[in-house]
Amino acid sequence: MSTLYRKYRPQVFADIHDQEYIVKTITNEIAGNKIAHAYLFTGPRGVGKTTIARLLAKSLNCKNHKDGEFEPCNECHSCQEITLGRNIDVIEIDAASHTGVDNVRENIIENAQFKPTQSKYKIFIIDEVHMLSTSAFNALLKTIEEPPAHVVFILATTELQKLPATIISRCQRFAFKKITREGMLQKLESICKQEKIKVEKSVIEKIINKSEGGMRDAESLLGQILTLNLKEISDADIAAILPSSDLNSVIAFVEFIAELDTKEAIAHINQIANQGINLEQFILDLIDILRQTMIAQTGFDITSTINADKETIAKIKKLSEKFNSSKIVAMIESAVNRKREIKQSPIPQLPLELFAVQFSSGENIINILPNTENKKTISEVRPMEKKTDTTVVNNIEITTIVEESKPKNIVETIKTAIGNLTHNTPPKTSLEEIKTKWEQIVSGLSQKIPSLTFVLRNCNLTSLDETGLNITFQFSIHKDKIDEAKTKKSLEDEIEKILGERIRVICNVKTAEIANTNDVELNNLAAEFGGELI
Repeated sequence: MSTLYRKYRPQVFADIHDQEYIVKTITNEIAGNKIAHAYLFTGPRGVGKTTIARLLAKSLNCKNHKDGEFEPCNECHSCQEITLGRNIDVIEIDAASHTGVDNVRENIIENAQFKPTQSKYKIFIIDEVHMLSTSAFNALLKTIEEPPAHVVFILATTELQKLPATIISRCQRFAFKKITREGMLQKLESICKQEKIKVEKSVIEKIINKSEGGMRDAESLLGQILTLNLKEISDADIAAILPSSDLNSVIAFVEFIAELDTKEAIAHINQIANQGINLEQFILDLIDILRQTMIAQTGFDITSTINADKETIAKIKKLSEKFNSSKIVAMIESAVNRKREIKQSPIPQLPLELFAVQFSSGENIINILPNTENKKTISEVRPMEKKTDTTVVNNIEITTIVEESKPKNIVETIKTAIGNLTHNTPPKTSLEEIKTKWEQIVSGLSQKIPSLTFVLRNCNLTSLDETGLNITFQFSIHKDKIDEAKTKKSLEDEIEKILGERIRVICNVKTAEIANTNDVELNNLAAEFGGELI
């Protein structure tokens, strides 16, 4: 028995949901006989990349294809073989299991030289193409750029950023988007009708929420539910298959926090725990609702970021008006941490109860700084419009900040506070002494890390003060190399060994523009890495 996503895979372009511009462009190319030699389909999983690749292959090789038409007939021998995956002129390759250059040479490059056996085009569909190795991409490059007239490449990937720019530039690129809520609802209801099984709309809604815009995921979940072999399927029937929490229940929990009603928030958590609702799913939904609330605060339309009905979206927008952005960010960070704790917690609902108490008490997290000679309080680090009483416990000054408080000029006040709490003294060694013994320092370090010799001999020792030794490099690649924690420690250790004093190293990049490509230092740099300037 075939799975639902294979059984109900679209066989004509008209059945494709929510990829209108892609379908329109490709069908126009087929109808006008102006196809590209290489296509690149990118986007999330399960949104139609492979489906459209096969439809394109069918249309191009359809025996009954006529000028001005684009739909495959699905009746000729070629169409039927492609549908069944048996057409020898349509080669589907899983790049995840054929990553090496030898596989590319044997399965693609050499094969592409031969004309199709029984079709007009020989079509290579390479799925998860980002999995190919660098050498495999390099071998494929020339063939994709100038393939034989009878060859069409269709590359599909979920991770565009892993593809070399040279490959991307040689393809006609299409970015697939997630399937909309309406499109998924229409397709799933159609499947249920054809399977002659009545599924409550609330069940389909939960499938849509769980699948995150991937039609294949939604069809797989629906197929799993249909295996219950019931004529009617309700929420109660799917509890074991599809653990879920009600989004409205999550929103109600967040509303209790917004109203600072700790008692009701705790009661709500214990109620859903007693009902047997999956708490891991609840906190995942909580994270998503908080994220949507944060996004709504920016004015962005969240209908494109969440699969939810209009009523739920309206509730989220209303929630966004009840929190400031700092609290929302803190709540998201805390919820992510609490999720990790659920499995290890001796009481499953305890992490959620802690979350409720933390954010419904009307106070932010208490901020603590050790008391200094000048008694710098947290208020001086983070000045507030309103604050509660300040108390001193064990020489530690504690200020509790209320919800309505807002930081004023926080960057400057933090700098001032840090400056007052830090007491650096100038080094005893002078800059001239360091310059005099710099060659000795470089030589000593080069015995441990030879690759640093060139970098450190071509830097400038610009200044020395209480913050440390400022070293300026002409290129950021040099600065980044020395700025690595392990490398910097080795350099500071060598300075201490030679000069008898621990001096902090501060790396900078020269702000002046780099000289032209004939510059001697550039040539030296290229030579150091085994290359040359061209």
